[in-house]
Amino acid sequence: MEPRVEAPSKQPARASEFLESLLADEYVLCVRTRDARRNVNGTNITQLRKLFGYHCNYLDSVVADLSRRAATLGQLAPVTFAHSMEATRLRRHNEKLRGQNQIIEALLDDHESIILWLSKEHYGVADVTVLAATADFMSGLLGQHMEMAGDLRDLL
Repeated sequence: MEPRVEAPSKQPARASEFLESLLADEYVLCVRTRDARRNVNGTNITQLRKLFGYHCNYLDSVVADLSRRAATLGQLAPVTFAHSMEATRLRRHNEKLRGQNQIIEALLDDHESIILWLSKEHYGVADVTVLAATADFMSGLLGQHMEMAGDLRDLL
């Protein structure tokens, strides 16, 4: 009879990679939203700054929550702008965004990228998530990004 050696589970490592990748996207989006709040101009500047402020607060809480979740899996995810810019899957905005519509379109593009990635990956990694609460969190996050994208579409 041969001894059976089982390989250690790769689930926590995959879940951690998933969370760290999402963390980079969320952090970059948070920084971009904060910049948009400072730089937006137009006729409804007060409404825009209020909306972007709400989005920033939510994204700040998402970044903190994702950092905690990654840390519980044994991976300390660096939350720095330089690391996040290297790790993000969001499209680079190389040009200086001018005008209200360009800023809104760029943020909408970022939200839609995260929605697309989450809707594909979330269901593909359901077996990878360590806790059922993570699946609930991802579903809620997906819904919140859809709502924020809807807010931005309404402004265009």
